[in-house]
Amino acid sequence: MQKTPGNIKNSSWNLANILLYPVAFLALTPFFIDRLGESDFGVWMLVNSYVYIAVHIVSFGMGNSITAHVAEAIGKKNDKSLFNYINISTRTIAAISFFTVIAGVIGYVISNYGIVFFGESLDKILIVATLVISVKFWELLYQSMLKGYERYDLASVYNIISKLLVLAAQLALVLRGFGLLEIFVSNFILNLIMAIVQAIVSYKQVKGYKFSFVRSKLERSNLFHFGLWTWLQTIISVLAYQLDRFVVAIFLGPAITGYYILASTIINHMHMAFGAVVSWLLPKISRKKESDSNIKLYFTSLRSFLTGFSLLVILLTYLLYRPVFTLWLGAEKFDKMNDFFRLFLVFEAFLLLTIVPLFYLNAVKMLKFITSLELMYKSGVIIGLLVAFAIVPTGNSIIVGQIIALAVLIPVEYFLINKRILFDSPLKESVLTIFPSAMIALTILFSQWYLGMAFTLAGAVVFKVYFLDAKRFNLKLLLE
Repeated sequence: MQKTPGNIKNSSWNLANILLYPVAFLALTPFFIDRLGESDFGVWMLVNSYVYIAVHIVSFGMGNSITAHVAEAIGKKNDKSLFNYINISTRTIAAISFFTVIAGVIGYVISNYGIVFFGESLDKILIVATLVISVKFWELLYQSMLKGYERYDLASVYNIISKLLVLAAQLALVLRGFGLLEIFVSNFILNLIMAIVQAIVSYKQVKGYKFSFVRSKLERSNLFHFGLWTWLQTIISVLAYQLDRFVVAIFLGPAITGYYILASTIINHMHMAFGAVVSWLLPKISRKKESDSNIKLYFTSLRSFLTGFSLLVILLTYLLYRPVFTLWLGAEKFDKMNDFFRLFLVFEAFLLLTIVPLFYLNAVKMLKFITSLELMYKSGVIIGLLVAFAIVPTGNSIIVGQIIALAVLIPVEYFLINKRILFDSPLKESVLTIFPSAMIALTILFSQWYLGMAFTLAGAVVFKVYFLDAKRFNLKLLLE
């Protein structure tokens, strides 16, 4: 069995995994827009959203469930359960992948009969994208197994290689004048090759493991029960954070959609990077929850660290993004994305507060509770964006509606979390936890420098007094 890497090492590999590909892709974005055109680029981003949505919904929450239960079995030193979890996961992913391939084949047969849904070209692209999805399920399995072993280094290395190979192929194809269909064909081939490589690496981690068709009701029930709740959380998340893209695409056109999704994608990867810093919490708490009575301190310590770190990153991004993005995109393209990006920064200042509760409450298997919290505030986000767009049908209004929903409902979420696990002052937990985020949001929304300094200072003072209090923050836990 592999030695468990430290939290800092896991966080570092997670960050590399999350950031290297988007940084490389974003560097090439002006080139892709110029070569493909704004409309085709918008379609490309939209189809990528389809792939992302399908992988996360059709996998039925298996990713987090595999990670949590592999880590739990390792913590209990129970090889029999470990092997059963991996067998069940492998069979389940195989079935999901098979039916996804069948869906792609059916789409191909339908297209051969001349039936067109979204246009002949787009239909073909979606068929190939569906085959890409079928391979992504296997990557999900192997990445989740490695994370269960807390081998974030291996998971990250192979994921980075896979993504950069795909990007290099996309660059070469666009340079040669090929279009979106050829891009997705290359995605399928390269992802398939890398999935095979990851399979070899992942199964080697499980010493003494042999695949078996023998069924185990206990492990199957545990895996699917956890997966069901995390699947529901995923559906809620996809609806909340992907619906806006399709609203923009349907009502405002593909050209605007490209810039809207570009801004959204940058912030989404920023959010994923923040989550990557603390995602080691899931397997660690799953492994330690039965022997460590003070795991609540992991929650408050990680929340304090992540809030301070993330808000600092958001503030620095706000201060630097205008000249950097103008140089990157050019003045004309930057102007089309500027307002979207600025408002998404405000949105992320509030959304980051939901990261640690999601990982922690899933790890301690408070599944119904965290799912109800996710449903509460993400339903608010959906209602907010639809109402705002109905009043003022612009991309900006969609983001404003989401911001208002988060600003109202995040304090409610922390009030309820406090009642269940923290048992601190309800007023402090529901007001002071959101105060630094609100101050950074106001700094971004108000352009006057003196107001920004005042808001930032007020947020920093509250953060120091409340978040870094000795009862809520233990640096040693972060450095294990």
